Order: sequence, then C-alpha cells, then structure tokens
Amino acid sequence: MDKTTFFTLLALLLLSPQGLSIGNLKGDYADYSDIYYYQDPRMEPPTFSARSQKFTVEVGQSVIIPCDVENPGGRNKLIIKKIPANGGSEKLLSVGSDKVTPDARMTVDGSRLTISRTLPRDAGIFICQFDLEPPLQLKHTLDIQYAPSVRALVPPEQRVAKGNTVILECKAHGNPEPVINWSRQEGPLSSGHLSQQGERLVLEAVDREMDGTYLCTAVNSIGEPASAAMSVIVEYPPEITTENAIVRTGEGDHVELVCVVHGRPPPDVVWTHNGSPLPDTIMDTQLLLPQQAAHTRTSYHAHLSQNNFAHRHTLTINPVKEDDFGTYVCIAENSLGQKTALIQMTSLPKPPQVTSSPNGGESTRYTLTWETESYYPITEFIIKYRRTHMDAWQQRNHNMVMADSWESVSRAVDTEGMRQGTRHALAYTLDPLEVATDYVAVIRVRNKYGWSSESDNFSFSTKKTMAVQQSSSSTRRHVNAALFIFLLLPHLFTVI
Repeated sequence: MDKTTFFTLLALLLLSPQGLSIGNLKGDYADYSDIYYYQDPRMEPPTFSARSQKFTVEVGQSVIIPCDVENPGGRNKLIIKKIPANGGSEKLLSVGSDKVTPDARMTVDGSRLTISRTLPRDAGIFICQFDLEPPLQLKHTLDIQYAPSVRALVPPEQRVAKGNTVILECKAHGNPEPVINWSRQEGPLSSGHLSQQGERLVLEAVDREMDGTYLCTAVNSIGEPASAAMSVIVEYPPEITTENAIVRTGEGDHVELVCVVHGRPPPDVVWTHNGSPLPDTIMDTQLLLPQQAAHTRTSYHAHLSQNNFAHRHTLTINPVKEDDFGTYVCIAENSLGQKTALIQMTSLPKPPQVTSSPNGGESTRYTLTWETESYYPITEFIIKYRRTHMDAWQQRNHNMVMADSWESVSRAVDTEGMRQGTRHALAYTLDPLEVATDYVAVIRVRNKYGWSSESDNFSFSTKKTMAVQQSSSSTRRHVNAALFIFLLLPHLFTVI
C-alpha cells in the first residue's frame, strides 16, 4: 500500500458521523425538506403529546399553536409550517427554535407558536412536523372570526321609469358567513314586509310607492352589522288627488282648495277657474282675476302656496265672494305627461242623507229624519215617495219590484231659532200611509242659492205586526171553511 492510499483511509476513519449526515442547515431553510436528520437508534423517537385541535378566535385576539413533544432529544428539529385557509402554497414558519417567518406577530417558544393580534389571513392549517421516515406530523386548524363587511354591486343611485324592473345586489364578507337583510328607509318593502333576506332584491313594475333608499345589511355574531345604501328614483307622470272634490261654502267664508300632486320630475302646477287661468300667487297677494265675457271681475285676496314635502298645492280664497263659485281645476305637468283634477266650489246644499230607521214603528205613518250640509240656512224641502210591492207570480220567480207613481210633499222651513253652523237636521212625518207596506223616498233641500241634488233612494216600511196577525186570522178562516166543505160533501151526495 502506498502512502497516498494509507492517508486517505485514515482520514475517512477519523471523520465524525455528524459530518456525513446533517447536511447544510445554513440559509433561510428554503430547502428544509431536503435535510436528512440522523436518528440515533439507541434513542426513543420523538412523539407529539398534544392532539389535533381546532382553534376559533376573534380577530385581534392571541392564540397559541401547541406542538408539545415527548422525547425531544436527538438531532431532529421541530418544523412548524402553515397551509393558508384560502389556498396557496405551504409556508415555513419555524425550524427548531429559529423563527423563519418575518411576521413580527409570531413568536416561537420551544414547541409552541404564539400569534398575537390575529388577522383574517392567519386562518389555515398549522403543521407540526419531524422529518423522520415516515414523517411525524400533528395538524391544528385555526379559524379567525371577524365582523361583516358589505359592498353594493350596483350603482348607488338608479333612475328608472315607472313600470320597469330594478335589481339591487350586495356582496358580504365575514366569518361566520354573514346574512344579508334588505330594508327600505321610508317604510315596508313592496312585498309588505319590513325586511327580506338574500344577496339580491328584485323590484318589479316599480311605481312611486317603491321610491326611496334601500339598505342591504350584513350581520353575523361578531361585531356590528355593516350596511350599504342604494337609492331608487322612480320617474313617472303626474298623479293628482283632491282632498275634497266638492267644497260647500258661502260669501265671506275662508276656503282652501287642495290638490295633492305627485310626479318625477316634480310637476309644475297651475290653477284655472271656470276655464280661465289664475296667475301664480304668493301669501297675502291681491289677485286681479281675468276678464270674463262682458264684465270684469273684481279683485279678491287669494294665494297659492306649495308644500313640496307634502306634495300639497293649496289655493286659498279669503274672503269668498259671489263670483268665486264655480269649477276650479289644478293642472300638473312634467316632461312625462299632464294630469288634471276638478274641485267644485258651490253654495248649494249637500244632498240629504236619511238618518231614520227603515223599519217604521207606526202602522199608518212614518217619520223621515235627515241631515244635510249648507253654509246657509235650509229654507225648503221636497219629499217624493211611493209605494212598492211585489207581484205574486213574479215574487215566486224573479222578485221583480212593482212601484206606484210618485207623491210629493213640499214644505217651507222656519229658519227662526235655527242653530248656526253648516250641518242641518230636519224631520217630517208622512201620514197617512198603508199598514205594513213598503215605500221608497227621495229628498231635496233648498237654501237661498238653490236646490240640492236628490238624496239616494231610501226604502222604508210601516209597522208590520198587525199585518202578520191579520194574515194568521185569514189563514185560520180558510182552514175552517175547507173543513166545513169536507164534512158537508157526504150529506150532499146522500141527498142526491
């Protein structure tokens, strides 16, 4: 053996086994999986004393990931790594007592990893591992719970024409998964409910009642709810209603004529009186009415005030004069159309409304009572009434009502001592009438400006108790007569 071969063999015998097995541990442990750790067969292999666990914490709290080990001796080092909950590559956190991750919130103390001020991104699977053959692993799951957030997936403001469909949509994030509730600031949803769940809210055939601000609110068991607001603006032609289609008043009175107007864009509103336009007015401004026919109308105090919040457009006439009576029209117009509404201002009485019971308490007379409204005293009334009856054959088949001709009663009303006010109650007794008979009546009343329209037909009857008794007596007489004939027949045939 030459000298070169001898010294080579000697060098191999003197080398430490460690120099052959540990490998290169320098650097940032990027190639930790390639490291082979020597395990002395005379020592017990390491085992984990902890069990796999699931940790659930709220964001901002701290958590300890335990990798407690039995038989930690030997040259093998504990490796802690993480698989993110949202996917992605495996990340090395520590090798032995050396922390590899640059995250300052994480610290390694022996076999435990502590995470302070947790964030949602900390969620995932944490693996405690020894690189043995086969590898020894312990897995923990970390779930980070956090309050919801929400964002709208549609523009913050949507303008839509009446009758179209609108879709509102939101997306929420949070853990646990949030529930989205829809609501409307101005009141119930179109379904009539105060709230509705789901990521989408569909509004079909929209109208002005669906106009407003809608909120999608995300809630879970963590923190405060989160909301996003969206406005739905419905554009539609004018819509008009009147508070009173007929206004009964008199000279010297103070009157307000009111039209309630809706529309978008906001309509312009003008008034006419008996076909002639009234100029725009302001509070306490004297109007000069337009010339009509052969005479010029006198000036009167009136104003037109608008309340956009309540959509009320008011024409106030104070004081009322004789030539103020007639037909007023409020006209609303926007870019989508025009709408009108009529208000009749009159000095005539209101058609009477009967207040007496339809079932009379007397046999041959009946007292009608009624009420009416009039700015002036009632000076006269007319009652028209007639009898109604049913033909016997038609009663069994078609119930057709037959009626007599009308009879009329006209009376003047004594206005002396009549109480002041616009409501008037009157009464009159119809006499004589037939016993147990059905009647129908209509009433008109008059003040100094003229007659009211007729009341609705009012059906009444005289007392029917006597008629029932008479009917019973008649029935008994017919039965007795039939029995007498039945008993008499044998004797008649015997004589023959």
